[in-house]
Amino acid sequence: MHVTYFVTFLSVICIVNSTPPSFVNRCKYGDSECTKESTVVAIPIFAAGLPEYGVEKLDPVTFNKVDASSPNLKFILTDVEVTGLSGCKPKQIQHGSKLELKILCQAKLNGNYELNGQVLVLPIKGKGKIHVDLKTTQINVEANYEEKLGDDGKKHWHITKWSYTFELQDKSDVVFENLFDGNEVLGQAARELIANNGNDIIKEIGSPMIKAAVARVVKNIERFFKAIPVEDLILN
Repeated sequence: MHVTYFVTFLSVICIVNSTPPSFVNRCKYGDSECTKESTVVAIPIFAAGLPEYGVEKLDPVTFNKVDASSPNLKFILTDVEVTGLSGCKPKQIQHGSKLELKILCQAKLNGNYELNGQVLVLPIKGKGKIHVDLKTTQINVEANYEEKLGDDGKKHWHITKWSYTFELQDKSDVVFENLFDGNEVLGQAARELIANNGNDIIKEIGSPMIKAAVARVVKNIERFFKAIPVEDLILN
């Protein structure tokens, strides 16, 4: 299978129909440099949404609710908006028995939160607005897929399994408004801890939110694959 021409989790390698648009540079199998260049072009177009292929707009991408709670922490995010995914850049695409992707992203998150439990070393409670400025972050995705016949009788890619990790490469900022119901005395230590340890906060409690964003992108890539046959995504 033509693994090199799979997509990054935030983009498709090519965005084509029966008549590929002018920005598409379809690549031959094994041409990894062409694949990377095509992905750079495709990401912002895919993130803008492709309704003719069932692809939702992904910049911004919104979530009604994400439950990021753990046994020792209640952490609920609501009315979340994430911006910046259209600026992601592919770093590396490798293939073997499965696809391995590395992509660099910066994003901003704004929404509402409800928090109650221990974060790092402090018990923290609050309910209000949350703001996250996620600086350069490397997202690593491993994906398995197969070829299946679509309703059109042609072969289509189908994602069967995926997983991800992330690496924070710059200091990110996290702000929780209205900690301890606005009590300045109780909130001071928590604000200082959060301000000085943004990356640690994201690592400890932010993974479910990042996973939700990755899952939304994967869902839309799957929709795109269902609409477009393999023969229209690569050069034979």
